[in-house]
This record gives sequence, structure tokens and C-alpha cells, in this order.
Amino acid sequence: MTDEALPAQVPDRTSQRQFWNEWNDKYRGRGHEARLDLATAQRRETVLRWVAQLNLAQPRILDVGCATGWLTAQLAKFGEASGTDIADDSIRQAREWYPHIPFDCADFSTAAYRSEAFDLVVCLETLSHVPDQPAFISKIARVLKSGGHLILTTQNRYVFERRSDVAPRGAGQIRRWVDVSELRQLLREDFVVRRLRTLTPAGDIGFLHLVNSHRLNRALGQIVSPSRIERAKERMGFGQTIAVLAQRR
Repeated sequence: MTDEALPAQVPDRTSQRQFWNEWNDKYRGRGHEARLDLATAQRRETVLRWVAQLNLAQPRILDVGCATGWLTAQLAKFGEASGTDIADDSIRQAREWYPHIPFDCADFSTAAYRSEAFDLVVCLETLSHVPDQPAFISKIARVLKSGGHLILTTQNRYVFERRSDVAPRGAGQIRRWVDVSELRQLLREDFVVRRLRTLTPAGDIGFLHLVNSHRLNRALGQIVSPSRIERAKERMGFGQTIAVLAQRR
């Protein structure tokens, strides 16, 4: 069975909560800002740049899958931000670090949020970890005002299936990656895609072994700058993250 498929029995919420509490403690614990890896930092910078470019007037913002609130705190500079996550220990930590921001410990897919309550929903690396992706996207659309925006990032299945460094799926973890085409299909009914790109090239299996070859990239670097090479790979869809800015119909 590939990670594209759901497990035969979807982990219950308790198991999911335990997995994400442990994961966030390991990767987003004390010293949270300093522990953002390069890919996460690039996602953060992309999201914040897109939010700034939207130029919204004091928007109500919901950070879905907020973990310890490290991004929610940045979003609060643009408007009235709040966060939600299934991981209760992570939410307690978020409340301790950012007491001025409301955080809700809940499963967003089933939580009772008022329709058309938000101007902007931000969702980083959460889509692949929910059991019903179409329902999840529909729920986001319902809580957004008409014309409201969604900024979402998720793992790029094309790249993650060509990486040798991906750990096995953990107990309590749902993991179903999507590719660019599948993400567009998920968004099609409720959203108009305004921007879509991939970020942070990765992969060392098959064709991506060649694309990311150090020898090839060193040679190309004699002709064009490394940053231009990276941007070209991202435009071709070889980034490990898919980032999308969409507007509710």
C-alpha cells in the first residue's frame, strides 16, 4: 500500500492527537522559531508575502492546523487571527506563548464554526492528514465569506514519492499526499485558483535524482545563478511543497 491510500482503518482522534502532540513537541517545541527548517521557513515567507499582497483591511483570519501557533502569531499582525488544531498539548503551548490570540483545540472538520465567519483561512501541511479531503475543503469554503481567500500548502505527491528520506507513516498518522492536478480538482467546486506554485525542490529517486544531481547543478551554476535554477525547478513542479492562493466563488 502506498502513502497515497488511506489506512484500512482510519486512526481515531485520540491516536491522531497523540501523534501530533509528539510530532509538534519534537519539531515545534521550545525555541520554536529557531527550529523551523528551511522548507517550513520558505512556506512561512510565501504565506506572509501573499497575505501582505492581498492588502485586506483588518481581516478575520483562521489558521487551520496551527500546531503551536508559530504562524498564527505572524498572521495576527495583519488582522484578527485565531488558530485551531487537534493536538491538545500543542494548543496549550500556543496559549502559553501567545496569550493574546484565541486558540481552539478541535477537529476542524467536525467543529462548529459559523458560516462566512472569516475573510482568510490559512492551512499549512494539513490537507494530507485529514480522512476526507473533499469535505475538508468544503468546510473551509463554508467558513469563508463570499470572495474570501484561502492560502494552503501541502506536500507534493510527485516529489514525496521520489524521496528516499521519508519516514514510514507513524501510528495515528493519516497521510495521503496529492499532486498539483489533484489539488486543483479538490478546489474546483468552491474556489478559483489565483496563484499556484511549488516550493523547495527535493527528491533523489528516478527523474528527480537527475534533476537534483549535485554534479549537474554545479555545472549549471557556472551558467546561471543557483537561485534561478531553484526557481526554474519550482516552476516545473519539482518543489516538495505545493502552495496555492484561492478565492471562494
